[in-house]
Amino acid sequence: MASDFLTVPAPSPEPDRPAVGRPVADATSNATRLLCAGTYLDPVYRAGVIRELLTHRYRVVAPSYGYDAVPVLAHALAARRLQRIRLAVFAAGAALTFVLMVTGALSGFTALLAVLWLLWVTAFLRRVVTLQTLTRRLAPQAGQGFDGAYPEHPELTPQLVDKIRREQTSDGTVVRYGGYKPFVGAGTPVRRWSNAELLIGAPLGVFDGRPGAGPAAAPGATGQEPKRKEVVPFTVEELTAYVADRMTARLRAQARPAQRIEGLAVERSTFTTAVTTLRGVAEPTPEQLDGDWRDVHDTGRNYLCIRVGSWDQELVTTAFVGFDLKGNTLHTEFYSYVLAPIRASFQLVDRLPAALDERLLLKLAWHTLRGTPHSTVRSAAAKAAGAQVLPRLPWTKERIRVPQPADTSEFGLGRYADALLNRGAVTSVREMATSPHFHVFFQETDTIKYTQIVERQFLHVVRDFLYEHNVDLTEHEARQTNILNNYGHNNSFVHGDNNTTNSGTQNFGGPGGGQGAGSA
Repeated sequence: MASDFLTVPAPSPEPDRPAVGRPVADATSNATRLLCAGTYLDPVYRAGVIRELLTHRYRVVAPSYGYDAVPVLAHALAARRLQRIRLAVFAAGAALTFVLMVTGALSGFTALLAVLWLLWVTAFLRRVVTLQTLTRRLAPQAGQGFDGAYPEHPELTPQLVDKIRREQTSDGTVVRYGGYKPFVGAGTPVRRWSNAELLIGAPLGVFDGRPGAGPAAAPGATGQEPKRKEVVPFTVEELTAYVADRMTARLRAQARPAQRIEGLAVERSTFTTAVTTLRGVAEPTPEQLDGDWRDVHDTGRNYLCIRVGSWDQELVTTAFVGFDLKGNTLHTEFYSYVLAPIRASFQLVDRLPAALDERLLLKLAWHTLRGTPHSTVRSAAAKAAGAQVLPRLPWTKERIRVPQPADTSEFGLGRYADALLNRGAVTSVREMATSPHFHVFFQETDTIKYTQIVERQFLHVVRDFLYEHNVDLTEHEARQTNILNNYGHNNSFVHGDNNTTNSGTQNFGGPGGGQGAGSA
């Protein structure tokens, strides 16, 4: 297994890549490496990765922010294959021992000792191979980053790899979600607000070249309304493109080297559901799912995604911005999300010894002997719960079992209904590995910092756009001041126990945090 690794070169930046375009999954980031290590360290996480990316392959893969899901799935499959090999060797050895006992070649006591020895040696070898993989392939390299290599596996077909890479990048156009939250893969919501402002012309006056109203903007002595400029018409697409270009320029492209946000990415995407009804089908095959992307609710919405990846993509702060024009009213939405650092237990790979010496092997053998009864009981319980040990029989037709909504009808008529298929993404392998705590104080402060920087620059860019289109800025500036002042005094993102919060309000939801002014 250790020799069958595919090396994925780091994606080279495109010199002519536009500010808004196709995001590239980072296969060489530290976040990818830790997620790969987590598949060996956490069996529950390993099963979740395989379930989301392979078993439920009818679902769309959630956008990958700062990592690549292909190496994570490959290592999860390798870890599962190692477990299955161990079980197969033990089963074969136990069967042979039983045959020898029945034929009289071994006594009952000797057969029992042989089975116990097989139980121990297979568990020991599995631990040795796992530790070797973690220390040689996934341990941090001095002066070198993670190379993105991953093991080959029969179930990791080129078609599956292409599907994951195509869908996790979301190509800047469509993100199909399957749950309540459209911004799947972005983590936990931390701040939101909305704002509706009238698009009325700026007053004419002696200070026309100055943003905002001049002295002549106030009503005259006669009490009549001042004359106003004519608002230059614009569309949501024009406003979105303007904000995307200016945000990229101010925070990265045109900023001074010391002031650039290198981990900045600005993309435009459409978020839509993917719930379809399969006529006359109860358990669809993969072939029956290709190309069926109907949205029965027609809920597609366009948002600008402004993402900042820091701490080698272990901390990802994302702002989703949406606009809508109805009549002469501009409605603005702002949603901020954070992907907190990866679990501390996954970072155990950083502290493992670099080499397996005799002393370490002796410790491993002793700890295997002590832990074998516990691991055997846990493995048996997992199999009793329905975990599959052997691959599917080659002559069985591969079908996809899709969970259906609860049937509460009087006669149980749901059994005759067509299958309802939710193909949208509901979670990402990165979200499943998110820690409930910040590991370092400055990770928490960086989340607040980047959220404030993006929000402040965004409001200023929108103000410039409205000014260029002769819109009166009085209401916008008042709302902007109110929004910024109701941030929560920079301390309401987390509670005192350092747990990230999901306030569901227009502020961070900390102690004393009120609602933002966007919709007041």
